[in-house]
Amino acid sequence: MRRAKLEALLAITLTMGAQRPDAAAPWQREQARARDAEGVAFAKSGRISEAIDRFRSALQLDPALPEAAYHLALGLDAVGKTDDAIAEFEHALRLRPDFVEARYSLAGCCRKRGDFEGERRVLAEVVRLAPDFAEARYNYGLALERQEKGDLAVRQLRAACRLDPRNPRYALALGIALSRANDREGLAVLRNAVDLAPSDAAAHYNYALALSGAGASSEAIREFETAIRLNSGHSDARRGLGIMLLHDDRLDEAAQQLRGAVQIAARDEEALNNLGLVQLRLKDFSAAIRSFERAIELNPRLIKAHANLAQAYQRAGRLDDARRETQRAAELTAEQRALGRAMILVDNARGRLRAGDVSAAMAALKEAVALSPGFADAHFELGRVILDVGQPREAIREFRAVLNLDPERAEAHHQIGLALLAAGDQRMAVDELRAAAAMAPCRIEIMRALADAEFQAGDWSMAIAQYRRVLAWDAGDAKARSQLDRALAEQARR
Repeated sequence: MRRAKLEALLAITLTMGAQRPDAAAPWQREQARARDAEGVAFAKSGRISEAIDRFRSALQLDPALPEAAYHLALGLDAVGKTDDAIAEFEHALRLRPDFVEARYSLAGCCRKRGDFEGERRVLAEVVRLAPDFAEARYNYGLALERQEKGDLAVRQLRAACRLDPRNPRYALALGIALSRANDREGLAVLRNAVDLAPSDAAAHYNYALALSGAGASSEAIREFETAIRLNSGHSDARRGLGIMLLHDDRLDEAAQQLRGAVQIAARDEEALNNLGLVQLRLKDFSAAIRSFERAIELNPRLIKAHANLAQAYQRAGRLDDARRETQRAAELTAEQRALGRAMILVDNARGRLRAGDVSAAMAALKEAVALSPGFADAHFELGRVILDVGQPREAIREFRAVLNLDPERAEAHHQIGLALLAAGDQRMAVDELRAAAAMAPCRIEIMRALADAEFQAGDWSMAIAQYRRVLAWDAGDAKARSQLDRALAEQARR
């Protein structure tokens, strides 16, 4: 399925690049612009299919009209054809590399495809080209926060707020980011978000969380209640209010709110665990056991639910069950500590690599893998070091371990492709790089690697399409342009 998606994307790319930018006569360009304008009018009236037909017609008349390619991409994205939209955005960017709107919209396609690293990189380029583009700063901040780059996220969100200080979404996002970083300024920013959008349940909910963290329980309860009044289906607000009421020993009210949260969101393990605590305090041991068991069904590694269930079993007289759950909680705690140690070792290894101490880095990574075999990052970093020291087959084993733990990790396929190329297995390398490109269609380093592998394998059509993709993302890539010319010449000789 992924390969089919990639080949469809590359086929579109190849077709789009087949005609010369100067192919249209002046009358054709004039007609193309008229068709494009008709398409925009149709799109504004909600007639997306007719709009798409007009944009396609415009591009048939003038394949070098970047606005038509951009508008066609927007239309395709609107009807859920994200891969086709990516190809058309790339077409627009090949025609006009500084087309900021096309590049920004492309970032949204990356996000829809789950390529969050690709989205982040595209947005970084957008804010470089258009530093006063507030919405791009906002989305870049959110992308950085998703990748746990908190300080950088705050910087971008501050910039968005500075550019548009009355925007409640920007204030809310900045306040959340500051609160997650335990910055007390977050409380004031979230208060501002509430003032800017007093009917927004999400603003009141996040302000309540910050108040709770600051120890202002009465104010937090009021804000949770306001969020629920504005949105009765806000399960997170009900859970938050239930926890606050539990801490205030208002057990019946807490149970009511937590049951409401579970009714709205049946898979809310935190609400179930806290409902179990309330039921335990109310001495309803059977109900508490059911709540804790359900939380563990949803998340078998939820340590506190195992510990709480052990207590509920103990109080219900089920001593063997209590011992079993106590043991499981202890095992999970030990695993968590081992993971924490492994994470420290991986960070240490990265520092060693920056300092050029490869042997110390490798030793740290091997220790991390031994401590926490389920930690994908440890296997990944170890694989990269092993590949760098010239042992591709051993590196592939580590990258395969990554995919066993995280099957959607495009970068592992990418690294396996590079390792297979180093081992001389060209055909399998192409397959792995295609898998990486299908998972992460917005990573230029994967595009480059796949283009080179297709070129080496003599698949000129695929190499041409992939080099054209590279040039859409980086018009100044002289090597890609040279390789594209060579691939075109080879294809012409066939």
